Amino acid sequence: MMEKPELRQMVLSALNYHVVPHSQPLDNSTSTHLRCFVERLVSIGGREIHPSPCLHDEIYVFDSKITSNSLLNRLEIASLPSALSHMQVVVFNNFLYVLGGCTTQCAHGESAVNSVMRYDPRFDNWFQVSPMINKRAYFFAGALNNKIYAVGGKFKDGSLASAEAYNPTDNMWELISPMPMSYHAHAGAVYGDHIYISGGYSGNHFTPDMQRYDPGTNQWEDMAAMLTPRGWHVMCAALDKLFVFGGCNLNVNQQAQPVMQSECYDPITDQWTIIAPLSISHKEASCVVYNDQIYVLGGYNVQTKTGQKLVSRFDIYTGIWETVGALPRSLTGVGYCTLKLPAYNIDDSE
Repeated sequence: MMEKPELRQMVLSALNYHVVPHSQPLDNSTSTHLRCFVERLVSIGGREIHPSPCLHDEIYVFDSKITSNSLLNRLEIASLPSALSHMQVVVFNNFLYVLGGCTTQCAHGESAVNSVMRYDPRFDNWFQVSPMINKRAYFFAGALNNKIYAVGGKFKDGSLASAEAYNPTDNMWELISPMPMSYHAHAGAVYGDHIYISGGYSGNHFTPDMQRYDPGTNQWEDMAAMLTPRGWHVMCAALDKLFVFGGCNLNVNQQAQPVMQSECYDPITDQWTIIAPLSISHKEASCVVYNDQIYVLGGYNVQTKTGQKLVSRFDIYTGIWETVGALPRSLTGVGYCTLKLPAYNIDDSE
């Protein structure tokens, strides 16, 4: 068999693929893909506030149709190596990266870590990736141009302006140009060839700031500010626009108040537009675009000062919100994403 060049090359490629695991996500060939899969909404970890305060390590998958019943009937498919909250999850060529976060129920990032773990849903295994240069919680991470970027955040010594990029080719992180100021509790999204960062806590207040990072020039640029200052909010890209939902601001007494106003940003015109507001408070929530709709999941209810179990769904075509149902637990700092999973592991009979 090895006398045939094409077969020999296939064997060598397979050996190299497994010998250098950190660069596996860069091999996007059909031979490394799942041949039979289902794409599902997945939740990772999180912090439970009540009735049993603790951190979670479970990874759950939801039914393909998100309904009030399916939200309650999740399937646990894996566990984190250790419980985490307020980390970032990034899907890069269907590998799940879990970056940073808190390892205890701290309020100010005291237990922030720099660890990076990668989950491979094909084989249900974890790989320890090179750690970030800085410990980070309450930050943003995203994938762009075959690299993973981590921006801002907080650790025990305070907020961070620093940003760094991970290259799977050599399994190394390198510092990139820092943000103009230190931020945490901001939100971000990748759109086109840029990373956009909105809001957050900086200089003892929540800001409406919007910055754009260009990896080609390694420069940050100030963009049009949001119409409402906010932090602990969510942001996502859909239909060539960026959407911002929820979070909180401070009133004159420096007490947290919910931000219900929603905004839509046009990257071409650099303009914000007010869209339909949320009907319920979502702070420290998560946001996922799934089946052409935007889901804002759980978090904290600033109005009632309790955990938020409810899930809000925004129709990007009609601009209408609806409350889908409630999650079994009220968690903050959960990582949500969509992931392609082996069909034989998931009941897809519906």
